[in-house]
Amino acid sequence: MLGSMFISHHKKADRSTLWERYVQGDKSAFGELYAFYHKSLTAYCIGRLKTIELAENAASETLIKLLQYPRPAEIENFENWLFTVAKNECNTVWATTERRRKLVEANYEAVDDHVPEVDEKFSAENLDHLVRQNLDETEYQIWQLHQQGYDNGEIADITGIHEKTVANRKSTARNKLKLVLKEYSRNK
Repeated sequence: MLGSMFISHHKKADRSTLWERYVQGDKSAFGELYAFYHKSLTAYCIGRLKTIELAENAASETLIKLLQYPRPAEIENFENWLFTVAKNECNTVWATTERRRKLVEANYEAVDDHVPEVDEKFSAENLDHLVRQNLDETEYQIWQLHQQGYDNGEIADITGIHEKTVANRKSTARNKLKLVLKEYSRNK
């Protein structure tokens, strides 16, 4: 009886295997590619767009463009293609957002019921200053690489820091930034 028991361990497919399956016509591989890349694309897009909502939309649009691409087998470097499309999608989102902002400014009178310090404190330029001011040098470097879409293993390779240490430092940075934002909201 014991000899007839079989326990199967299914290892998650790596990115090259997923890509090969997708190129060969396995459309179910797209869902796995989507799950595999959506978070890193979102992180990459946050670095460019500075808001999670816009970044998640840009990441989703990037992956939809992959699904709609008529000849995926012709893509030579899949990850390079994916992040180039994401960069272009972010540029499009940014340009559209900027164009809409200018149209609103030109055609509608804004009600000035906001506090100017809020605008200054959370502008894109000052957000980086806020992050830099509250993180040490290593945490800041790790945070920037994370925002650019690198995973813990890649950050570890770049910085020469052990992967688990990268994860811990990233978590510490996230917690520090949460405290800064909570403190700011209390003083509001």
